[in-house]
Amino acid sequence: MTGLEAPLPLVPELRARPWGGDRLPAWCPSAPAEGVDAPVGEAWLAGPDTRVGAGPWRGRTLAQIAMAHGPAFVGTAPFARHGARMPLLVKLLDAAVPLSVQVHPDDAYAREIAGEGGDLGKTEAWWVLEAAPGAYVWWGFARPVVRAEVEAAIDEGTIERLLRRLDVARGDVVVNPAGTVHALGGGVLAYEVQQASDLTFRLYDHGRVGADGRPRELHVDRGLDVAHLTPGASVAPSPRAVAAGRTELARTHAFVLERVAAAGGVAWTVGPASLEIVTHLGGGPVEVRHASGVHALACGESLAFAAGSGRIDAVGDGVLARARYPAATD
Repeated sequence: MTGLEAPLPLVPELRARPWGGDRLPAWCPSAPAEGVDAPVGEAWLAGPDTRVGAGPWRGRTLAQIAMAHGPAFVGTAPFARHGARMPLLVKLLDAAVPLSVQVHPDDAYAREIAGEGGDLGKTEAWWVLEAAPGAYVWWGFARPVVRAEVEAAIDEGTIERLLRRLDVARGDVVVNPAGTVHALGGGVLAYEVQQASDLTFRLYDHGRVGADGRPRELHVDRGLDVAHLTPGASVAPSPRAVAAGRTELARTHAFVLERVAAAGGVAWTVGPASLEIVTHLGGGPVEVRHASGVHALACGESLAFAAGSGRIDAVGDGVLARARYPAATD
């Protein structure tokens, strides 16, 4: 027995951010709030440092389990590319005010600066769960630009004038490939799935200061080394129904994101290619039925299923996110 025969209940972690709001404690009532200062900007639901809340692996991190079991946990697809490491990071973001204008590197640049054992690159997607009237994101440049022009705009505090503004509403999905300059606007609460990386290069941060009272660090040189300086060709993926109750919202080289509406019962299979992270994102309670038993999920709670876990049935009134690494045959 490996302890992977049943799904792993995960302990969400709240993280304070200077741009955060006050919604995430209610969205994740099972997250420990002790020692977390307001405002809370992020709830880390599943990632390398996420701990298991019950069962044989209680108290251990997903990174530790990945190292112990390799492809039997993470799956054959991510193991072939990245070895025995947790490949995904899943969060909730509550932006009371706009985030920094930022950009993430791809895998090749990440290896160049961090080595083979360091962070991956970072491609990510946002699924908008709540949006205030007039909510928006910045996504890529509105027209082709040159590096010197961007540097000057950063110095002048006018970089947002160069960016493409996209209005967003509840249910919208935006994919941020590595190299895309972007920022989440204020009034947005979003689910984020990304490569398991914390490599973020800030280009502009609205003059904010950190906990030490000093301006937060910018990374202009490295950010512009990796930034795409021409407008991207595509922003919003087209949702695709894959089965009754299941809609594929986004697909990249690093993850696949599905929306699962559990009403009436929905089934799928976790194959050997990838582990899966299943998160409750609102509505009524959901029962996740598996060969190991019945597992109840409430808002903000997640389960990690090891690769090859087999059939899952979800029953209830809630909505789930299903995140996994793409298989070569998808």
